[in-house]
Amino acid sequence: MKSKDFDVIIIGGGGGGLSAAIMAKEAGASCIVLEADTKLGGATAWSGGVFYAAGTSVQRAAGIEGDTPQAMYDYIMTLAGWEANPKIFRILSEQSGAGLEWLIEMGVVFPPQYLVCSGVDTVPRGHPSQGLADALINTAGAKGVETALNTRVESLIVEDGRVVGVRAGGTELRAGAVVIATGGFGNSEEMIKRLYPTAAANGAWTYAVHFRSPYILGDGIKLGEAVGAEIVGHDTGLLLPTSGLGKFVEAFMPPWITLVNTDGRRFMDESAPYAVSGYLINAQPGQRAFAVFDEVALVEGSQDMRYADPYNSGGVAMPTWEYNLLRQSIDNGKIFKADTLRELAGKIGVYPEILEATAERYNADCDKGIDSDYFKEMPNRFPLRKAPFYAREVRACVIGQTGAGLNVNEQAQVLDRLGHTIPGLYAGGEVLGCAMGKRYSGGGMGICNAIVFGRIAGTAAATDAMKQA
Repeated sequence: MKSKDFDVIIIGGGGGGLSAAIMAKEAGASCIVLEADTKLGGATAWSGGVFYAAGTSVQRAAGIEGDTPQAMYDYIMTLAGWEANPKIFRILSEQSGAGLEWLIEMGVVFPPQYLVCSGVDTVPRGHPSQGLADALINTAGAKGVETALNTRVESLIVEDGRVVGVRAGGTELRAGAVVIATGGFGNSEEMIKRLYPTAAANGAWTYAVHFRSPYILGDGIKLGEAVGAEIVGHDTGLLLPTSGLGKFVEAFMPPWITLVNTDGRRFMDESAPYAVSGYLINAQPGQRAFAVFDEVALVEGSQDMRYADPYNSGGVAMPTWEYNLLRQSIDNGKIFKADTLRELAGKIGVYPEILEATAERYNADCDKGIDSDYFKEMPNRFPLRKAPFYAREVRACVIGQTGAGLNVNEQAQVLDRLGHTIPGLYAGGEVLGCAMGKRYSGGGMGICNAIVFGRIAGTAAATDAMKQA
């Protein structure tokens, strides 16, 4: 191999790439992060910063004792119906706690009082954070990690069957090992059609939560494919519900709506975690539903800030359900309005008798202070009684995370279609296609993957690279 410019080259400057760079540097390797964007942070910087982990000091500080990596693993595998890579998820479960403690050492704050059950588990494992992306960026800088912004990698260099560098902007950079940490492909229409057809089925409604990170385009998947990497996880990912009233980063539906399918029936707890709500909507006829509410819910529910930030992330988590936007959307006809539920049913194309029966049952439950069908909990209940009545179509098509991508082994080495490692090539974070499984486990699994496999990839790549002449 020709002389190296660096021991390790990391493609992508988000959570996974920065974690890899920090670990490579700590292992004694020289490294550089190549980032296509004008800034570091990637999708991690635009996320809510929730980290999913078990057996942490934060849990213990909150009085939660006895949670274990084994319990986390059992939950994830059960939720996925065992349609998930057991080796990868065992690593994520076993190293999630260490990854979170590593971030705490960097100064990231995980307030114990904000711990949440961010999936459908019964143990709070969702750790909302403060300053996660900044801590990674600052730590990488303090350790002397070199970075090159506005640098989009065009191809990998392979010699004698080994990845030995990259080509970017007409320049070749040589290294003992390369780490791909470019994130997912949520901003690529072509990649969505090919690898996430369930999302593509919603056409113009579909967009990714990280639309502000323009280079989340699947570059790492293409780079890997070009050198023979296996692509796994087809048509998996996390789709979030949206009213389609604006392009926002949102994750939740408000609990004050009544959600019905195209027959007019309720089919879920409207406050269900975003880890499952999108799957429930996409299981309905036509992958569509309607949020129905009355005047009282509009006025009182949409202005009650108890519903706006369920994960305590410091912002409004459901911006399309804000009062002023809803009023504006009613005025411009984007939200249907009617004096009776029967009339509303006609406008949205559901069976009027079924919608009326749904409302009658739901209203009776509200009067009794229960939800006898789905056990929804909320501080106030909002029956469908006070005209006018409103409805807005809801679809689960906002990409929270893409699931298809590169396959790796326990050392984060990229695998080819025969299950063999591609020498010199490593990967971590959302570019992986083996870290999702059939179902998204809960809020914070994306960050968990980025940190855990970013750390593994950085250390393994550094060890490998420094053996190369």
